[in-house]
Amino acid sequence: MKEADMVVVLRCLFLLLVLLQPLGNAAAYSEHSCNATIGNYTASDAFGANLARLTSELPVNASTSPSLYASAAVGISPDRAFGLALCRGDITDAETCSGCLGDAFQQLRKLCAGDRDATFYHDLCTVRYSAEDFPARPEDNSPVINALDVNGSTFVGWDSRNATSRDTFLSLVGALFGEMAIYGAYNSSVRRFASAVMYINPEMPLVYGLAQCTPDLSPGQCTHCFQGLEELNKQWYDGREGGRILGVRCNFRYEAYQFYDGTANVRIGLPGDSPPPTGSNHKKMLVIVLCVSITVFCIMLLGCLLLIIRRLRKGEIRLEPSRSRSVSKTEEALMLWKIEESSSEFTLYDFPELGAATDNFSQYNKLGIGGFGPVYKGILADGTEVAVKRLAAQSGQGLVEFKNEIQLIAKLQHTNLVKLLGCCVQEEEKMLVYEYMPNRSLDYFIFDQERGTLLDWKRRYHIIEGIAQGLLYLHKHSRVKIIHRDMKASNILLDKDLNPKISDFGMARIFGSNMTHANTNRIVGTYLSTKDASGARQSPTYKKRLHGT
Repeated sequence: MKEADMVVVLRCLFLLLVLLQPLGNAAAYSEHSCNATIGNYTASDAFGANLARLTSELPVNASTSPSLYASAAVGISPDRAFGLALCRGDITDAETCSGCLGDAFQQLRKLCAGDRDATFYHDLCTVRYSAEDFPARPEDNSPVINALDVNGSTFVGWDSRNATSRDTFLSLVGALFGEMAIYGAYNSSVRRFASAVMYINPEMPLVYGLAQCTPDLSPGQCTHCFQGLEELNKQWYDGREGGRILGVRCNFRYEAYQFYDGTANVRIGLPGDSPPPTGSNHKKMLVIVLCVSITVFCIMLLGCLLLIIRRLRKGEIRLEPSRSRSVSKTEEALMLWKIEESSSEFTLYDFPELGAATDNFSQYNKLGIGGFGPVYKGILADGTEVAVKRLAAQSGQGLVEFKNEIQLIAKLQHTNLVKLLGCCVQEEEKMLVYEYMPNRSLDYFIFDQERGTLLDWKRRYHIIEGIAQGLLYLHKHSRVKIIHRDMKASNILLDKDLNPKISDFGMARIFGSNMTHANTNRIVGTYLSTKDASGARQSPTYKKRLHGT
C-alpha cells in the first residue's frame, strides 16, 4: 500500500473513532455570572459566614428532595444570604445531583470572590446566591415570569454545526419547544421538567430537547417563563443543529443527539413501540442507519429510473410539463402569500404547526362536525387556544380565489363576530383558524334547564343586542355585504364573559363566491353529527329535517 493511501486510511479510522466515542466523555458545559452591583463581602464578615452555611446546606436539601430543587435564606438583614439550587430533571442519582451542586457552589465562590450576587450554569445543575431576595419575586402581584428579569443572567449558546434546512429545522425546534413547554408546565407537577424527541423524515436528524422550570413556579408562571425563552429563541436562532438558553428560573436545550438520560416524556412522530436510540450507542446507530439508508435509497432510485425509462420506451407513460408548471405556480403563490402576510395580524400557518396544536387532529380534540368540515380545539406553541376548522374539499376553488375570499373575511372586524386568526393551505387541505370560545354556544345554555338559569334577563338582552349589532354590521356597515342564512343558537358562540359572537358568517361566501345572486328559497343549514364547534348537541328532530328522513 502506498504512503498516501495509508494516510487516507488512518484519517478515516480516526474520524470513525471520534464518531463512535461515547457521549459521556465530552467536556461538561458551564457558564457563570458575577454581579458586584449589590455589594461585596469577605469570608470573615457576617454575609460570608451566612453564605458558607447556605452553600453547604442547599446541595443536600436539593439532592434529597423529589423535585431536585431547594431554596433557602440564612441570617438576618442586611447580611442575609439567599440561594437556589436545581438539578436537571432526568437525574436519578442523589449523589450525582449533590456532587454537581456542591462543585458548582465551590467554583462560583472562587470565580466571583467577594461579589454578593453570582450564578453558575452546568450541564446537570444550576445554582445562584445573592444578597437580594430573588426567590420571592415569582410570588409578586403578576404571575408573569420574564426570562430577562427574574430569570437572572440569561445565556444563549449554539452548536457550531449548521442545520441542513434552516427554515425547516427552525419550525421543528419551535414545535418541539411548544410541546415540551406544555408538558413541563402542566403535566410534570413535581419537577416541572420535560424531555422530548421528534422525528420528521429520514432526511432530517432526530431532534432531542429538554425544558425545565424551578418547581416552585405555578403552571402559569412556568408557561410565561418559557414564553420569554421562546422569544429569545426566535431572536437568536441562526440555523444550528443544537442550542440552549439558560436562565435561573427556566431553561431550554435542543440537540441532534440524545443528551439526557431515560425515555423522552414527549415523543413526536415516533411509533410507540420504537423508542429512539439512547445513551452512548446513539452515534453508532446513527452511522449504521445512515449507511443503510443511503444504500437503500440508491437502490430504490436506480430501480425507479429503470422502471420509468422502460415504461417511457413502451409508451405507457408520457411527461406532462403543464402539470409541473401548475404545481410550481402554486408553490410560488404560497411563498408570496407568506411574505405578504408576514407583517399583518393574519397568519398563514404551516400544516405541521396545526397538526401539533391539535395532536394530529385527534378525536379527543374534535369539537364537532359542521356543514363545511370538522372543527378541532388546538393549543399553539405560544399557549393560545384556537378552533381549527378543517374544510372539506368541496368548494372547487383555486388557491388565488381562496386567498382573496379569506383575506376579505379576515378584514371584517367586529366585537360580535368570531375573529378569523389565519389559515393553512397545503395541497388539497384548507383550514381556517378562529379564536376559541370557552363557553361554547348559546343553545348549550338555553336548551338546558340547569344552565339556562345562568342567563338572567339582563344577560339575555345583552346577547340579543350583540347578535343584532353583529348582523347589522354584516348587512350594512361591513366592506362586503354578507347574508348569514343559517342563524341559529348553535352558531352564536359565547366568550368567557358570555358576550355573543356570530360564527360561520363567512362560510357561505368562501364556498359560493362564484354566485351572482342569492337564492333564499333553498334550505340552508348545518348538520352536526354529535356536537358543534362549541360542544353543543343537536336534537334528533333537527337531523331528520335536514336529511329528509
